[in-house]
Amino acid sequence: MLRGLVFAVAGLALSVPRGHAQLYDSLDAYPPRWQLDTSDCDARILTHKHLADGGIDGRACEVVTINATHGTEAVLAYPIEPIVPIDGLTANVAVMSARPGARIGFRVRFPYLRPEPSRRPASVIVYGASYNDSGQFARIGIGMIERPLRLKTMALRGEHGADANLKDPYVDAVVVNAYSGVGVTALRLDELRVDGIVSVTDVSRATVPHPASSGHDDDRTAASRVDPQAASIPADASRMNVFPNGKVTRILQHNGEPLAWVRSLGFDAVQLSSPPDALLLNEAIQTRVAIYAPAPSAPDPALQSLLQPVAAWYIGHNEALDSTRVDAADLTARRLRAFPGPWQRPILGAPSESYRRYMTIMDAMVQDMPIRARGLTAEEEVAEITRFARRVGDRAQMAAGVMSMPPERTLQQTQAIADSIGAPQPTGFRWHSMWLQAMRSLEIAPHAILFRSTHSLASGTELDTQRSMALSYVNRMIAMLEPWIAGATPVTPLRVTGAPYYCTRLAKDDVDVVLLTSKASRGSEVLAGDGQTLELILSPTDSKKTIWRLTNFTAQRLAADVTATGARLSIVSPDAAEIIVISSDPSVGGALSQSAARFARQAALDRWQLAGDLVRQTRNQWQTVSASRVGNRTAPMDLIGVAGRTLAEAEPLYRAGDSDATLRMARRADAWALRSEWQLAETLMPDWPRPTSCPPIDCGAAEVQTMWYPLTQDRGWSRNFMTAGALDTAESLNEERWKFGKRLEGRAKSEVVFASRGSYAGPGALLARATAIADDPLPGGYEGTVIQIRSPAVRVPAHTAVRIDALVRTIGFGRPHQGVLVYDSIGGQEMGVLVRGRSAWTPVRLYRQTLEETEVSVMFELMGDGEVMIDEVTLRIWEPEKEPPPKAFRPLSTAVVDDDESLESR
Repeated sequence: MLRGLVFAVAGLALSVPRGHAQLYDSLDAYPPRWQLDTSDCDARILTHKHLADGGIDGRACEVVTINATHGTEAVLAYPIEPIVPIDGLTANVAVMSARPGARIGFRVRFPYLRPEPSRRPASVIVYGASYNDSGQFARIGIGMIERPLRLKTMALRGEHGADANLKDPYVDAVVVNAYSGVGVTALRLDELRVDGIVSVTDVSRATVPHPASSGHDDDRTAASRVDPQAASIPADASRMNVFPNGKVTRILQHNGEPLAWVRSLGFDAVQLSSPPDALLLNEAIQTRVAIYAPAPSAPDPALQSLLQPVAAWYIGHNEALDSTRVDAADLTARRLRAFPGPWQRPILGAPSESYRRYMTIMDAMVQDMPIRARGLTAEEEVAEITRFARRVGDRAQMAAGVMSMPPERTLQQTQAIADSIGAPQPTGFRWHSMWLQAMRSLEIAPHAILFRSTHSLASGTELDTQRSMALSYVNRMIAMLEPWIAGATPVTPLRVTGAPYYCTRLAKDDVDVVLLTSKASRGSEVLAGDGQTLELILSPTDSKKTIWRLTNFTAQRLAADVTATGARLSIVSPDAAEIIVISSDPSVGGALSQSAARFARQAALDRWQLAGDLVRQTRNQWQTVSASRVGNRTAPMDLIGVAGRTLAEAEPLYRAGDSDATLRMARRADAWALRSEWQLAETLMPDWPRPTSCPPIDCGAAEVQTMWYPLTQDRGWSRNFMTAGALDTAESLNEERWKFGKRLEGRAKSEVVFASRGSYAGPGALLARATAIADDPLPGGYEGTVIQIRSPAVRVPAHTAVRIDALVRTIGFGRPHQGVLVYDSIGGQEMGVLVRGRSAWTPVRLYRQTLEETEVSVMFELMGDGEVMIDEVTLRIWEPEKEPPPKAFRPLSTAVVDDDESLESR
């Protein structure tokens, strides 16, 4: 049987595409790839990073430092696509350690054997060579695994009984057993290579006897084929695929839009807020739109024949899947997995923490990109989503969540302000920041991107019309790149100089896709590289390859500039997002051109209309500001005028079908309009650069802010209604006034005390401190929230403007998305201001509008390791009619005024 296997697989391997025959990872690129999988020695990772020049080739390598007790295994896993376990499969990796003993192997999974209690597929490790050259690099390898795998399989059958289903095993990871004794061990890993790869997906269409057959008749019969469903699962074969392989599925959070129109915008699927009915299922079948939705409470036989579009059941809609909801989610998942066969679907959710516990429940998970108003840098945004990817690894499919509109409460606040002062409703959407987040989310090579939305794109409002065009444009850019980014591997990015841009580099099948996104941002505002030059520093190897630029939806050939200091690629006036493709195969250009041509015309129309809307909107807003005599900045009408003329020149080019030229001119006009809009926001927000939350500014509604501008001045605001906000006595911190909540008490030590020294004003201030107990520092975001502080409530009438001020200073909070989140009960967390890196007292200001009579409290959340002092918290309402009248003039005296001083005295 083994001889038949070898010939069958060898024949199949000849037909496998060249790029699938080998996997090579230099292990130079962030994030680290290896994950601590299992151990019997209480292994704990102390540090996990890249060493810039510590590799076998003098370049970067991965370094893992592990602390272990007595045992035999501390298994580091490098996940790979499911491949057939044959003798021709080999792997080797360069290793260096001060101790001998590290050993390489393959992890083999058995998809149909799922022992209790985890219900995860059973696995075994087949080991190869060991590391014995202490203090220097040595390559260790593995091959010829069929015989040892057969022995492992026999042992499994002895453990689980003769009825154990051991069909169709597959290799899903290269592993290194890093255990080399008690204590701390540092291990360098470099240049992983896997050869002889035969993908399970390819074999699923062939008749191949399986090497792990035990000789039982039932196994012999079934081993002549690979189960198609199991073969399509990339990592954990006990689970069903939520998203198809080879794609980046684009999902819209559905709000009643016609599915045919959703499909026309480039979406593959929708996420519902309630179980689908027959009408929607029929529509989904006709339009070929997949559905992700909450499951019904019980199966409805009338719908059973219409379930084909349902790709997964979505759990946790409209609730935070945090650590307190794990048990409830587990009960829901068990109920869904007990449904009758036709109703069985994989499970999808979006946990906010406790990822490892949720991984045992879900087949795929969504990680939302940080709220753009938080002001995280590009590096921090990527670090947050890659941290999630490292936690999940290959145990579940991953999707990125990107907000496709302003936060719902920000929009509600802006609309309420507009109604209260008679201003027009907001009409624009800062879509560029959404675009950049979508491109940065590709850093983790997600299986899907879920575009969050709380309003219907088909509402007919100008804002939602803009959103639909922006989503259409972004979807087409992702679809154009899909063949080269779906399933790609992040590798070491190129060095960028000149214009401030973040670089992501994805490698797949000898094609590298380089994504460059502008770092010139402020909240949800973005600047393109208008007038600047972006330079990419190429390695000697890259400079010899063929380079294309796909930014304009054409495969434009670029030539590198060779200088005495090396080769570089220059891009003048780059777009907000740039796409560069590098390959040693010149024929790739033809495939790139074909893919780009499919989407170019619609992309050109969308971008031209979006740029036109932005230019027109910015011109009108500047005219309103000038007429209102707000601020002292002169309107940049030269920029706006040039942008308008450029768009006018682009219109005949679009009508002539010249998509390339249309896109070039549209993005040029777009860059000028973005710069004008940036200056407009500065004119309308005199509180900057202090941390400020002002709904019309955050929403990009300059027309509303122009009329609301008087509220940014000090006159017209009432006295302070926050009676305990001075925080001058320890009694102000008692439970009847300020309230405190703590989380993560098993991971962090935290305290909230009255500080009698170092206050901003008065004899005291509030001091809050959080420190991780374990060596592993706390994460950022909600997952790292340790302390929640709530002020006394102040009752405020309906339809009233509110201004909240506080003085804050911080120490620590050095990781991404850490700091003190300052927000209120009206705007909630999504409108909060993140404060960090402020060792001096910093004023924070929040503007709000009440929708109804309500009690308003101010909240402070500590996210991560750090310390904050809070003082002088005030809450005022807008009461210009109660402004004290000016002092009455004294009657003119008959006395002669001799000089100016006597006049002033009167």
